[in-house]
Amino acid sequence: MRIVLLGGAGYIGTVATRLLTALGHHVTVVDGLIYHRGDDPARLVPTATDFLHADLRDTVALRRAVQGADAVVHMGGLVGEPACAVDERLAVELNYASPVLAAEAAHEAGVGHYVFFSSCSVYGQHAGTVDESTALNPLGIYATTKVLAERRLAATLDDTALTVLRLATVHGRSPRQRLDSVANRMTAQAVVTGRIPLNGGSQRRPLVHVADVAETVAAVLNTPQGHRVFNVGSDRANFTIADIAETVQRTLPGTKIDRGPERDETDARDYRTSFARLADAFPGACRHWLHDGIREIADAMDSGKLSDPDRPEYDNLKGLILARDAAHLTARRTPECERLHAEYIASGWRTR
Repeated sequence: MRIVLLGGAGYIGTVATRLLTALGHHVTVVDGLIYHRGDDPARLVPTATDFLHADLRDTVALRRAVQGADAVVHMGGLVGEPACAVDERLAVELNYASPVLAAEAAHEAGVGHYVFFSSCSVYGQHAGTVDESTALNPLGIYATTKVLAERRLAATLDDTALTVLRLATVHGRSPRQRLDSVANRMTAQAVVTGRIPLNGGSQRRPLVHVADVAETVAAVLNTPQGHRVFNVGSDRANFTIADIAETVQRTLPGTKIDRGPERDETDARDYRTSFARLADAFPGACRHWLHDGIREIADAMDSGKLSDPDRPEYDNLKGLILARDAAHLTARRTPECERLHAEYIASGWRTR
């Protein structure tokens, strides 16, 4: 299968590239390397059949990349509300305009299957358990762009197979490592300082291992059909923030939890997620445990493969601010981006 991974040199993409090429697929990675870290694509995605260094908002590059593809997977963009709040227009371009422009290019090229990375953050705050049929409740720019992209893609790809993957919070080891997600961050801090920072504790967060996300991508690519949505994670990986801290402490003996305020008012997300649909469609999906990811990060820290967790290269928010300040990453404001930004404003979901 000829697969195009948009954003394939990122945290998840580097893991997915290795898996998909190992399975015998022809993989083209398209990535803008937006964080300006001096990343070497030959190191990040050494097994990729082709690598195209291009902005994911570049319609010419998108059309060229998707020609002859059987499937396109859009996994690029800004992750999380703090990063999106740095520059709302940039977030809209990368998280809403980019996947729509790619879908338009894929549709024109006759690509048979489009996969879009969304997020369980679209559920926002809900009592009880949410599933794919639950009314969406985005609480910020990040989740709003994901909701709008899901809806726009469904309209654009009316006669093309579309799979939306709403990811739980990702953890575990990757060639393009992030240490700013909750479990990875707690683990890295525990190794360096012996302390586990815990601000809040009662909020619920589903987690998923990065390798399980890659395996889910491989599975859905083998079964294109209609329009479908999957929460990606496991029912046994629904945790509170306190649960995560306590699991880090159990996995890394001798560490201690530093408890802060009960609730982080900057992040009101709170939901328990059902992953039954994914489990029914792909039995055995998402098989890794939280302690697997914790052990991976701790071992990499102990061996020196990962260093100071406060370095910008491990933190997408810090990396984004550096890239913006260096004028490496800005809103393009092309006619195509302006058209889709106007749609975002007109949608009524705009948060600020």
